[in-house]
Amino acid sequence: MAHTKRQTTTKKWPIKRKGTKFVVVPRSHKKQGIPLLIVIRDILKLVNNRKELKQILNKGEIKVNGKIMKDEKVSLLLFDIISIEKAGKQYQVLISKKGKVKIQETKDQKTKISKIIGKKILKGVKKQINLSDGRNILVKEDMKTGDSIVFNFIKGKIEKILGLKEKAQVLVIGGRHIGEKGEVSEVKENTAEINLPAGKFEIKKQNLMVIGE
Repeated sequence: MAHTKRQTTTKKWPIKRKGTKFVVVPRSHKKQGIPLLIVIRDILKLVNNRKELKQILNKGEIKVNGKIMKDEKVSLLLFDIISIEKAGKQYQVLISKKGKVKIQETKDQKTKISKIIGKKILKGVKKQINLSDGRNILVKEDMKTGDSIVFNFIKGKIEKILGLKEKAQVLVIGGRHIGEKGEVSEVKENTAEINLPAGKFEIKKQNLMVIGE
């Protein structure tokens, strides 16, 4: 199992710098993600160690975005939904205004928001969008890179397209305003002007995620 020294882990993870010398690293999205083990053991404190979590996983009692998880190293990303079946609880992966991962309890969440980071035309004129969480989905609708989708992971379909446009509600996911929410006032070629609590700022599109209309 791949590990890294606790002292060298990203400061985005809200874990103590002191403790076991090594901690597990996420299987993918190493810069953006956080391992399921760290969330369940170190943040939520629902288990005492990896062995306890493995026992729960082997029973199929934990789901991520509606899918049973067996891997404690699976990388959890922004807006992912963790369901603890036996306890009847759900948690969502969020981001704080300091840029740290935040795990918050939520209720009956069957959807998650993902950002469109790329798209292409496949054979047969099929359109595919590439999402920030690593998924690729075939679509019929017209969507732009930088838009977001609301995906119902129970029904397995897109419920809504959230365009990066004037008056859209956005979350800043990078840069010095990370974690802040605001409204788009103008969209430019590579940036957008966003009304944040502290005023209007021009922010790169790569650092924005549309979360509402």
